[in-house]
Amino acid sequence: MHRQYQQLLSPFAKSLRRVLWSVVAMCFAPAATLILVGCDKPNDKPAATTVADPYDNSKTEMKSLPATLTSDRHTGPLASGSALSLDAAVKPLVADPVKTIQLDTTHRVIELAPGIHFSAWTFGGQVPGPIVRVRVGDKVKFSMTNRSDEPAPGLQVMAAPMMHSMDFHAAMVSPQDKYRSIAPGQTITFEFTPNYPGVFMYHCGTPMVLEHIASGMYGMVIVEPRGGYPTKVDHEYAVVQSEFYTKLDPEKRKVNGQPLYVLDSERVRNKQPTYTVFNGRYNGMVEKPLPAKPGERVRLFVMNVGPSNTSSFHVVGTIFDRVWIDGNPDNQLRGLQTVLLGSSGGAIVEFMIPEAGSYVMVDHHFANASQGAIGLIAAGNPPPGSGDVEHNNIPATSTPSDPAAVKAKLAFESKCLACLERRR
Repeated sequence: MHRQYQQLLSPFAKSLRRVLWSVVAMCFAPAATLILVGCDKPNDKPAATTVADPYDNSKTEMKSLPATLTSDRHTGPLASGSALSLDAAVKPLVADPVKTIQLDTTHRVIELAPGIHFSAWTFGGQVPGPIVRVRVGDKVKFSMTNRSDEPAPGLQVMAAPMMHSMDFHAAMVSPQDKYRSIAPGQTITFEFTPNYPGVFMYHCGTPMVLEHIASGMYGMVIVEPRGGYPTKVDHEYAVVQSEFYTKLDPEKRKVNGQPLYVLDSERVRNKQPTYTVFNGRYNGMVEKPLPAKPGERVRLFVMNVGPSNTSSFHVVGTIFDRVWIDGNPDNQLRGLQTVLLGSSGGAIVEFMIPEAGSYVMVDHHFANASQGAIGLIAAGNPPPGSGDVEHNNIPATSTPSDPAAVKAKLAFESKCLACLERRR
């Protein structure tokens, strides 16, 4: 019986299987065709490429030899090294991949303004300290002797010898090892490799840090990108803004017959500077303007070391067509009128000199400008009748007490009032 049913159903089963296979073929044939066509068709999209990350931490140098500390006193120049620039004109980058620099600390009397002698603490015997210029990937070999116990030539020691240190914002190192404070007569030596391009601050990090910076212990490190900057310029200058907090020496000491000024710790804590200056001197770059010519391109490495106030850097008569925040070309802004810089903030600004004239560099916080944060870029002969430098008539937030500052404030206001009168 079972065999008879199988014989009857067999033809039907075969027919059913044929129908099912036909349905399957109809459903999957178009898909198979598409797959085959797709295999023959070239890919319209290019293959994905991997772009190397210039900030890949696996390729940055984050190891260095331990710092060494000795009692071998350096007695040579207070600053030495081919990577150093001693004034506003920044030297070209030295090709040597190893940069050896010596920056010794010492206490010096500087002329902060005409007739104003200030007891300063310095790197390399100057305020600000020398400019250091290196490239990403360079090895920087740094050495510093604390020479704060040495009298300046022809002068008695104006400040007591004390501990000092060095803090490079451009470095990635252990602060406890590299940035330790050293005693007078000691020498510290260490190495580091800058991994990021920028305009970085260096300063003494010994407590009280506020007073060490306010006394003049700071400077600028320029770290170029590995491939250099993307633009070409005719001039490169450094502008370092800082605040000074001064008072007459309680001991009534004098320098060359004129009174000595010392740090006013109370003013420092209350953020009440008596001077705000470019490159360590009141109106220093008005007395000695930075040279340029009409049609030339200027690059400024700008830094506000503070220690406490903000800068709004501006150049009257031109526009910053490129601004690299913190001095890194990856942080580019275009067409800026001012650059806002907090304490230890840096930038590179570039602009064209459109025509002959005196282009005023100024902190557009005009209270700071009235305290000396002014400089000039002298480009050819100014137009006839241009007269002295003029600024907006915005009074300072606090009345200065130093004679030079009082005189400057009066000149600042009178010239601007005269300017306004002429425009009526």
